[in-house]
Order: sequence, then structure tokens, then C-alpha cells
Amino acid sequence: MSTRLNQIKKYVDQLISTLPSPTGHHMDDDNIQNHLYGVSSCCVLLAMGRGLDPEIAAASGLLHDIYRFETGISLNHGHNGAEMARVALKRMDEAFCGKEKQLLLSAIFHHTEKSRIHGEYDELLKDADTLSPILYEGGIQYASPGLMQGDRRKRLKKVAKELKLSIKLPPKTAYVKKNKTTSTPNKRLLMADIAEELAASAIVGTPSDPVFINLIRYWPEDTAVDELKNAWCAGFVYHCCQEAGFILPIKWLTEGSRFAGVAAWNTWARRLGYFIKDEPGVIPKRGDIVLYRNSIPPENKREEWLNIPIDHIGIVLSGDSEGFTAAEGNVNNQNISGILTRPLNQNIEGYIRIENGFAYSDWKFDYKKLKGHKK
Repeated sequence: MSTRLNQIKKYVDQLISTLPSPTGHHMDDDNIQNHLYGVSSCCVLLAMGRGLDPEIAAASGLLHDIYRFETGISLNHGHNGAEMARVALKRMDEAFCGKEKQLLLSAIFHHTEKSRIHGEYDELLKDADTLSPILYEGGIQYASPGLMQGDRRKRLKKVAKELKLSIKLPPKTAYVKKNKTTSTPNKRLLMADIAEELAASAIVGTPSDPVFINLIRYWPEDTAVDELKNAWCAGFVYHCCQEAGFILPIKWLTEGSRFAGVAAWNTWARRLGYFIKDEPGVIPKRGDIVLYRNSIPPENKREEWLNIPIDHIGIVLSGDSEGFTAAEGNVNNQNISGILTRPLNQNIEGYIRIENGFAYSDWKFDYKKLKGHKK
């Protein structure tokens, strides 16, 4: 095994050995290891047959589900996993770089999109992820019935033919049409409800506060607690958005910033047309997100933040011509949540009003053509 694959293996083994308990994946450490190494082995097998680089293939298999296992969050774990792997690879010596890294991360990013066709390494990982449960989990009779239906079923038949495997698939599951809902819930109001309850509970940004640990669980690196100390106002907003059904990746893909920082919210809202500039006559509504400008006392800022004007974020609970109240995490960088009354037009950059019908759609992008992930 090459030096760079050994580094990835070491990283994955260390991650598995330190998984929090309980996690949300309902698998013990042995099964997690079997899954990652099993998919990686299938990647190598398919790469050899398809004339692709076995090392790129093997690495994509080892890393493809690390976000899901580390955080217990399955939603968008391919997209978030690519970001987690990007950071991990950046910290490794002699690891994949340039075009190789782009191919590897793209495969992780797209691997859950079994119904769509992407590049050759993307398709290889999707096929390996489909094949592995049969080869490494005791045979098709032990594989989850859901894994043998729909797009996975089509892929499995194709791969079985490619490898000349004789596989008897279980019967197709009958399609059940879901009733469409006619109304869209007011997610902004729900987000405000969640924020109000959390902020009023006086969350303290320390490892000993389980509520704090829960709201930063989206950020997968083991350095997250230290990095977000006195810096979790944006993480608080992100958590409230996720809980209310506004699903976002941990990093907006066309930019270089993660949603753990205020800068990403500002750029994202302006690009999508959700930003409302603060000016006389503008009154925020419950469920708006407020961006503050130069609101943190200089003595409470880290040195690297002193020249960053947009420095805080919260969620509006109510507003009128006199001012507004907001639920905030990390109030004044003092590492505690709270509900504050603020005057209008004072240290306000603007407001973000997310459409209730907003739906995360970054799956439509081709990872290899994006710019933000390269930073």
C-alpha cells in the first residue's frame, strides 16, 4: 500500500476509533470499518477492470461515508463528506493533489446520487457502494431490501454483468405513491420558535454543555470545539435552520466559506436574493436572520477578526418601528446564548429572509466545475 493510502487508512482508522457514542448510524465500529474497507475494495476491483487509477478509487471508497459516521447525519452526507475529506487531505503529506484530488472529492460528493450519471470515478464509487453490501455483508439475502430497489437495483444488474457475477435479485418492491401536501409550512416562524427556546436556555459554549455540542455537531473536525469557542453565533443560526427544514450544506459550494462563519451567510443571501439592506423604514419580521456590522466590542474580538466588519448574526423574534428582539448564540463573543432587544439602524448590515419554499439544490452542480471547493 502506498504512503498516501496508508495516511488515509490511518486517518479513517483513527476516526472510527474515536466515534462518539451513541452515533446516528446504528452500526458498531466493526461494521463501519467493514463498510468503508469493503466499498474501497470494490472500488479497486472495478478500477482495475475499467482502466482507472486504483489508488484514487481506493481512497474514495475509504472516505466516502466519513461525514455520516463522524456526525451521525445522513442527510447530504456525500456533499458534506467531500468538504470533510477536502480538509483532511489538505492536512496530509504526499496525499492526493491537483486533478487527482478533484476526481476523488467529486466521487465522494456525488456518490449518493445513484439516479444520475457523472464522471467515471463518480460512477465507479456509486457502483462499488451498491455492490459492497452483497460481497461484504454475507450475501444478497442479508442486504437491506431497500438497497436492492430502484436505481441501486439497475446499477447492481449492470455491475453484475460487467463482473460476470450470477446474482439473483429479490422481487421488486411495489411503488407506493405518496400524497402531495398542498401547503408549505412556515419554516421561518418555526426557525424563530426553535431559536427562541434555545437562546433562552442560556447555552454555554463549552464541551460540558450538551446542547452546545449538539448544535455544533455538523462541523466534523475534532478541532471544532476550540475553533468555535467565542465564535458560534453562525453555528447557532445554522442549527436552527436545519431543525426548521432549511437544509444547507456545511459549506456553500461556490464559495470558500463555511456556514460556521458569518461571511458565508452574507455572501449566500446576496447571491440568492434573500438579503434586505438595512435602511430607514425597514422593519425586520419574525424569522428573519439579522447580520450585524461592527457590533462586537474590539476587546472581545480575536486579532484576526478586528478588520472584519460583519461580525455577528442572530434570528429575529419580533420587530416594530422602535426596534427588534433577536435570539443569538455567543452574545458579544461572551460564549453564551441570549435574547436581546436591539435598536433599528444601529450596527445592522441587513436581514436575510429565506423563502419558505427554499430547497437545497446543490446536487445539480458538477463538483469538478465548482470553484469554492478548491480553497
